[in-house]
Amino acid sequence: MEKSPAPQAPASLCRWRRFTCRLLGEERGAVLIEAAFGLPIVILLLLGSVSYGVWFMAAHSVQQAANEAARAVIAGIDAEDREAIVADVVADGVLSAGTVDASKVTVDTELVGNVFTVSVSYDISDSLLLSTSIVPLPQGPITREARVRLSSI
Repeated sequence: MEKSPAPQAPASLCRWRRFTCRLLGEERGAVLIEAAFGLPIVILLLLGSVSYGVWFMAAHSVQQAANEAARAVIAGIDAEDREAIVADVVADGVLSAGTVDASKVTVDTELVGNVFTVSVSYDISDSLLLSTSIVPLPQGPITREARVRLSSI
């Protein structure tokens, strides 16, 4: 028995197969394609890290302002003296470092029994970097408080 020859593919199909095999074996543009897919993700992660870093720095500055003001209140003699100490420490101390805009900071104090509470709030709605972040950040003002027990009352 003689085997019949295998059917021949048309010439155009053979050319197409050679072209696709050669194209699939080509690796010169692979780095460009990988960069086109990977670079936007890397940029998004980088900008998100910077945005969160700025937010955490602002939150830390607000907390430090509340802590320093609460510690300084111990030196106050009466309610007006304590209020003045809190205002001075918050304005001149931690918030003057430049990480937080002092004009957007509000300070509240409260004395309940012998516990003095200092509450510092920072409005981030006008901050360009924090309000237009690519990644979602915590909304609303950053509010932190610190308490100190006054033993002389």
